[in-house]
Amino acid sequence: MEGLLRHLYQERASDPLTKGVLLVEKVFGQEPFTDFFDAVIIIICEETSAAKVKHYNCSGIEAALHVVTEDELFYWILSGTNRKMIDWLFRGKILFNKNEYITNLKLRLSEFPAEDRLRKTGNEFAKLIRRFEDGKALFHLHHYLDAFNHILHALHHLARLSIIEEGLYPEVTLWRQVREVDPETYKLYHELIVGDEGIEKRLELLMIAIEFAIRSKIHIGKAHLASIMEKKNDGKNDGWSYTELAKSPEVNDYVIDLEILLQYLVENGQVKKVKEPSKTSGVFHYKYVL
Repeated sequence: MEGLLRHLYQERASDPLTKGVLLVEKVFGQEPFTDFFDAVIIIICEETSAAKVKHYNCSGIEAALHVVTEDELFYWILSGTNRKMIDWLFRGKILFNKNEYITNLKLRLSEFPAEDRLRKTGNEFAKLIRRFEDGKALFHLHHYLDAFNHILHALHHLARLSIIEEGLYPEVTLWRQVREVDPETYKLYHELIVGDEGIEKRLELLMIAIEFAIRSKIHIGKAHLASIMEKKNDGKNDGWSYTELAKSPEVNDYVIDLEILLQYLVENGQVKKVKEPSKTSGVFHYKYVL
């Protein structure tokens, strides 16, 4: 197959901006993994003006070609927003490997450096808070099916936090990993999905357990945001406005959930909210300090 597909990536491989090329082949019984194509080729480059995705038929072989930039790839690695691409990176066969680029990238994923772990932990914790609080609110409004959906997603974020704590990168087969490293969270997931109780009772019990789990992870969950808040201009920690924090490139991954994360941390005594006078009498700005 590789020989038949070579002409699809050969020209790209000679481009100085191309860092590497990967091939993922369809496996019987796992066809959705390659979006039902016989093969997927991933070309990683510094930048691109070419079409991002193209579909081909090469002598009867159905193939998809994906062109991705380094920036896109690193964003997906840290944010987890394109898990399919990360799984392809884990499992793909290297066809072109400029200066060991893909080898080092795979090594980075397997070793999961502390800086990457810190940022991904902040992202997962913020999303965990959002999903859990929204689920809890829907539960109290008696919208149990909608609450179930949010609590299920909250459990996924809680599970990813457990995997990251172990120094591992969360894979697509997340619950296989969780069963090995965090049986308690796996048990919560199992109880929500196949528990004997009615949906209302299951949610009620699960929310108590998840709230306890969140509080136990609050110090690791806030660590990324805290590391940003500690960097203040000339070293003086005179607080951050919400706008200042939201504009920080380091919170891009979870800026949409930053407000609820800040309020949660304030309510739990992890961040202080300080009033500052505005130009209008009786109106104050808030600054956030550790």
